[in-house]
Amino acid sequence: MPKWLIEGFQGGDPTGLSLEVTGHESRVILLLERLAARHLTDNEIVDATFGARTDLEIHRDKRLGEPTMLMTAGSDHHYVARMVR
Repeated sequence: MPKWLIEGFQGGDPTGLSLEVTGHESRVILLLERLAARHLTDNEIVDATFGARTDLEIHRDKRLGEPTMLMTAGSDHHYVARMVR
């Protein structure tokens, strides 16, 4: 099962959140969405869930075929998951 390093950022600065998790991509995506949602209002979460906002979208880096990095779309608070080999 893959290992991932999860890191949090505010703007371009690290927030201090850095943790390693083991799990499938679907679980890592769920975790990233939950972390990102903490910085949204209730209405913003509803809008992001139904596509009116992009805050909960996950971007995949597929340069090597399968995703080795996932990240939330937020520009202020955002989270990155990197696969650890």
